Parts: sequence; C-alpha cells; structure tokens
Amino acid sequence: MLALLFASILGLVYSADLPKGTLGIYCLIADDTVANYTSTSTWTPNLYDYQINGANVIFLTFLNPVSMPNVPPAMAALAKCKGQSGCPSASTPVIFSVGGYSYSMKAWPWLATQAAAESMAAEVATWDTKYGADGIDLDIETGPSGNSQEQSNNLVAFAKKLRELNPKFLITQPVFGYPQVTAENTMVNSAFKSKPYGVDSIGIMVYSGLNSLQYVKDYGNATSQWDGFPIQVDVPYPRILAGIQGSAASSTIQQMATSVVSEGIGGFMVWFASVKDMTRGGV
Repeated sequence: MLALLFASILGLVYSADLPKGTLGIYCLIADDTVANYTSTSTWTPNLYDYQINGANVIFLTFLNPVSMPNVPPAMAALAKCKGQSGCPSASTPVIFSVGGYSYSMKAWPWLATQAAAESMAAEVATWDTKYGADGIDLDIETGPSGNSQEQSNNLVAFAKKLRELNPKFLITQPVFGYPQVTAENTMVNSAFKSKPYGVDSIGIMVYSGLNSLQYVKDYGNATSQWDGFPIQVDVPYPRILAGIQGSAASSTIQQMATSVVSEGIGGFMVWFASVKDMTRGGV
C-alpha cells in the first residue's frame, strides 16, 4: 500500500537508469545469521504485488563483502526473472546491496589495496550478464573499512574502475544523516566533484518520520555549511533519495512526498520489506 501511494503521488517514470521520481524498496534476501537464508542458501524469492507495481527500483540486501564476488543464489534468481510472475518488471532496475551495519563491523577484504579493489570491480562489472543485476549499492558503515581513509580511497578506486568497465552499471551510495563515516564522505566528495558523476545517487539512511529531510542540505548545500564541513561538494538534489520507514503512516507519506516534489529531490528509498519464499509455500 505504501509503495502504491508513493507511486501515485510522485508520478513515477520507468527507464533503464535510476528513474525520475525514484521509489526504491530494500528487500531482505540474504543474512548469514539466519538459517536457510544465508549467502549460499538456495531458495526462490517472489515479490508481492505492491512491490512489483509500486516500486521502480528494487534493492536486494545484503551481500557479504567477504563472500564477494560470489552472489547469493536467491538474489540472482530474483534479478534474472524480470518480467515473470512474482518478479520485478522488465523495466525495474535491480540493485544488489553490499554491506549494511553488521557486515561493516569487519574489514572488507577487497578494500585492503587499490589493486584488490580494482580486481573486484572487474568481477562486479560482469554481474549484469552473469546475475541479472543492474547496479551495486555500497552500504559501507562504521567499522574497520568504513573508518579507514586508505580503504575509503580504495572504495573510490573500485567505483571508478567499475564505471570505466561497465558505464551503464548503476552505483548508489547510502549515507548517514549527518556525514560521519569516512568511506561515505570520501565517496561523495570524489563522485560529485565534477561530471560525469561517479555515483548515480546517494540515499539518506534516516527512516523515522520526516527526519531524513532535515539532512538533505548537508549534501545538497554542503558548500554553504561551515568551514571544515565533511562534505565539500554539492550533490544535485535530483540525485538525493530521502529515507522512510516501510511502516510509515499515510499522513507521513503524503507530507514527505509533497516535500520531495517541492524541493526537487530525486525520490525515496524505503527500509525495509520482506519477500515471499516460494520454496516454503510462499511465506
């Protein structure tokens, strides 16, 4: 219901790129702490009708950076089945999300050196043909890699090499509300320093009520903030996604959608949603 309400308000446009009026939903697929749903578990996920008809971007969570370049079989299955029953529409980008809070607590091995980062980029560049992915979501948070300037620089090298090898492969960068994670800040500052941009969008990971909107200025108008502010570039508003909870009330959705449209923000990202497990009777 939330997704359909968003869609009617924003007037979503579907394209091969991140759509104008993005409504992205994070769908939980893999978690190495949950039996039967780990990075190696084989099962058949299906989307609910509201996800298929209401969203125009599907983020699949989470890839364990330690397991890359391997991809959870269930992620690949859902990305590859576009246009079929229970699957994303043929025009909906499916983006694999790597990291998240738990997987950021340990170092990401392929960020140890620039060579390792670029080698991983060469692997990820094949994910569209190999696994059906349209992009990667780099959810690196506080931890050994996220707090390391050297590894942050290597993440930038990864993104640059990936864009060089597969220019159509989407790269999205979640960020905290106030900029406080070294890797996220480094990525934003590098990606939006000049055109062509190295990242397609940033997503503000604040999901309570309308609170993500208060942080838009920290990225969209960063150069107008105080001297020494962590973000040193202005991210174009159409490339900023506001975060909102999947359980948000309709009144909150209406208020936020109105603000997104009036401020010219790129759209929403919704945290989070479950999917149907067809292997176990669609539960």
